[in-house]
Amino acid sequence: MGYSREFLIDAFLWRYTDILLAGSCAEQDSYISMVTKYYDEVGRDTFRIYASLDAAELQKFKLATGRKS
Repeated sequence: MGYSREFLIDAFLWRYTDILLAGSCAEQDSYISMVTKYYDEVGRDTFRIYASLDAAELQKFKLATGRKS
């Protein structure tokens, strides 16, 4: 079973929560839109590579948030 689109995008964005929260709502929306568009353009596997979402990083996200794939 692979990871869902939402899970991978959330895992990437989770690393930048502090930075995102420091920006305005418009900046947050713009960044989230950019990341989502990139995922849609390149697909799951390429997104994981470029976002550095290897198994260890996904495990950190799961442990920190309690999220499942």
